[in-house]
Amino acid sequence: MNIDLDFSLMIPELILAGAAVLVLLLDAFLVPPGPSQDEGDPRDITLAVSVLGMAIAAIWTITVLWADGTSRVSFGGLFVVDAFALFFKEVVLIGAGLSLLLSDAWLRHHRVPSAAPHCLMLLATAGMLYMISAGDLVMLFLGLEVMSIPIYCLAASLRWDDRSIEAGIKYLVLGSFATALMLFGMALIYAFQGFEGGVATMSIAAIQETIVLHDGPLPGYAFAGGLLMLIGMLFKISAAPFHMWTPDVYEGSPTPVTAYMSVAVKATAAAVILRVFGGPVLEAMGLEGLLWGVAALTMIVGNVMALTQDNVKRMLAYSSIAHGGYILVGVLAASPDGQAGVLYYTLAYTVGNIAAFGVLVHLSRQGHEVETFDQLRGLGTRFPLVGLVMTIAMLSLIGIPPFAGFFAKFAIFKAAIGSGFVGLTILALLTSAISVAYYLRPLVAMFMTEEIGAPAPRPELQPRLALAVAIAVIATVVLGVMPDRYLDWAAASVIALAW
Repeated sequence: MNIDLDFSLMIPELILAGAAVLVLLLDAFLVPPGPSQDEGDPRDITLAVSVLGMAIAAIWTITVLWADGTSRVSFGGLFVVDAFALFFKEVVLIGAGLSLLLSDAWLRHHRVPSAAPHCLMLLATAGMLYMISAGDLVMLFLGLEVMSIPIYCLAASLRWDDRSIEAGIKYLVLGSFATALMLFGMALIYAFQGFEGGVATMSIAAIQETIVLHDGPLPGYAFAGGLLMLIGMLFKISAAPFHMWTPDVYEGSPTPVTAYMSVAVKATAAAVILRVFGGPVLEAMGLEGLLWGVAALTMIVGNVMALTQDNVKRMLAYSSIAHGGYILVGVLAASPDGQAGVLYYTLAYTVGNIAAFGVLVHLSRQGHEVETFDQLRGLGTRFPLVGLVMTIAMLSLIGIPPFAGFFAKFAIFKAAIGSGFVGLTILALLTSAISVAYYLRPLVAMFMTEEIGAPAPRPELQPRLALAVAIAVIATVVLGVMPDRYLDWAAASVIALAW
């Protein structure tokens, strides 16, 4: 059999993998042993290589692959490059690149060597890109493993911190269990494809066609296979009741790693759910009602639990769960408008969340993590620019115009109403109103209360951190001021999923 092996389609993934290897080599030969936080040391070279790898991959995705304008398949259908995949790849690369810049300041403050975390982040991002372009369940599983293993290591990268070790172990155990369920579901779907389609294949497109064209309800084992696959994906997007790992892992992980997981992993999971269960597939599998319940539960649990948190990272963790519920509302809409809304939502959430975590990284320093609301008291008054950044981030995450979060929610809710999910949309609006209470808590602490004890020293301004935060804030404003352009881009991207 003649299989087209077009490696040019996966150049972004290869660039990231090559950059990861180069970072390790440079660290071995150029970086002296022992931690350092001095500017100009060889660690700057490893950071530059990491960020440059992300930037080149993002530029190549837009200028070469997107400019081609056609959907292409290579490696016998294993690897798919279309507008849908390229949009999500850009979102992931933006989130990962900004997280890299955040991590530099945090690693220097805590005197932690940077090469290993940056290498792991590059490899995990490469795995995400492979998942997004997966045209086959085998490629999807391989990408999932390439993504997950480095993130388990990143979560537990502070070996002297019990919370970090606990976060890594919890994520590893629960993530492995979810992956096993997903793999078993793939096996059942493969068997169904063999029985119903005549030729057993792991091709996602072929399996979707067999499911949609199947006359009557699916056999029990096929329904179970689809359910197990969906559960594995819902775990990654932190949907309730598969969310229990999220608060502990987000709180215990290093702050830049938490930022990275909250945006890049969520965007990847949204892309995979849309790719596998988009269009009429979800209804044909008989899973539409189940996902309705999961979306509703996710929005309720995420928003209500966020109200009770005193730790800012845990609050952002539960809010991340709630945002996963809003994304599932767009998936349920099963229309081009709903799918485009999901794409726009992931981009808006990425830049808004990075800005919020950037403030936490900036205010943290060696031996002093800013994690509770009390530790934010009065800091907005003392550092007005920092307070402005947090204000923009929180208002966008609430969904207040003219910031990106408002138009992201508007696009999804409008599509859901158009598809008949009026009750779910009303619930989404009510839970979104609840989010006002906890998203305003950091702003109340920063601007309307006084510091406790001696004033904290002024944090050292890190140019790379400032660059990441500036990009995130500008993007949050621009996406909100000019939403039509980016919604049109998202709408053009989902044409690749049209049935």
